[in-house]
Amino acid sequence: MPVGPSRSEREEYRSLQREHDRLLAEADRLRTELSTTADDLGHDVDPPEDIARQFELDAAADPQERAQLLTEAADHWVMAGDAARAGRLYREAIADGGDVVGDARVWYASFLIEHGKETMGLRLLDTVFDEGVRDWAAYEVAGELFEERGELAQALRWFEAGAARLRLYAPDTDPVTQLALARLGANRARVRRLLGMPEGVDVQRITEERASTMFEQFTFDQESAWRDDIASAPYLPEAEFLRAVELWPELGEQWGSHREHRDGVERWLRESAGGYSARISVVTAAGLAEYASLIDEDPVQASTRAAYAAELSSAGSDRPWPPGRNESCWCGSGRKYKKCCGGPA
Repeated sequence: MPVGPSRSEREEYRSLQREHDRLLAEADRLRTELSTTADDLGHDVDPPEDIARQFELDAAADPQERAQLLTEAADHWVMAGDAARAGRLYREAIADGGDVVGDARVWYASFLIEHGKETMGLRLLDTVFDEGVRDWAAYEVAGELFEERGELAQALRWFEAGAARLRLYAPDTDPVTQLALARLGANRARVRRLLGMPEGVDVQRITEERASTMFEQFTFDQESAWRDDIASAPYLPEAEFLRAVELWPELGEQWGSHREHRDGVERWLRESAGGYSARISVVTAAGLAEYASLIDEDPVQASTRAAYAAELSSAGSDRPWPPGRNESCWCGSGRKYKKCCGGPA
């Protein structure tokens, strides 16, 4: 005569079923939390055409920054779908001759290539390259453009030239130079890997120095936010950042300002996520507190935040990184990604 499950087995099964139901409910809650937070990110952001008009007004009022502000306005007209007005403003910025981070000609060349005038855009980039401009950001912007187009040899050419020219005129002890060399070196190493080329000794030195100095704390802060082939970074929008620091003042000492937290997320994704599918998990203070209580860990600990990011990612409550060149930035500023967190400045 068959023997049915014992009482203890039935109790264990019911316990497992309850846990299964709880986990499903938690996954639904996390998805809802991300959706609400994502809505909040864009709630107070002006339409791109309004931002563009404001940049134009600012440019008219500030002759010193006119070229930079005109390129910002042009970027937002691209986002608003007015390519003709954007092109005119890019040309005005070039004619102005003022400083523009990344060189106004490189931004205009990128615009031309993306809007069906490839020959003209590539010719303009050749001119900038042959002139040997001193702005390292121009080499990064152009290199990333070629990388996105799949022209890896050209991308490598720009990244290597930028680093070589930077060393010719900028002191290695300058923090800005160190950051620039680190970024160009990381870009160079990534493209070399894609091309199947070994990293050079110099790139390894830059990587080691970067890991041991500038990015050490943030890399540690994110070290367990990995699962399978996905690298996920936790990000708190500014309002949630302020709530978190109010709840746990120690976080303010770890992170500094919200700007530093936001820049740290971008840096880590650029430097640490090569070869992985990079994601951003938008975190709320309340969600972090609840998760920390659930697993009985301290939310101040980096490992807790990283585990929460991984949990959000596992539940599908994350977003891909990086945004497209003409898409809004992931941080919720409403600015074009390449002129916000994804920009060289």
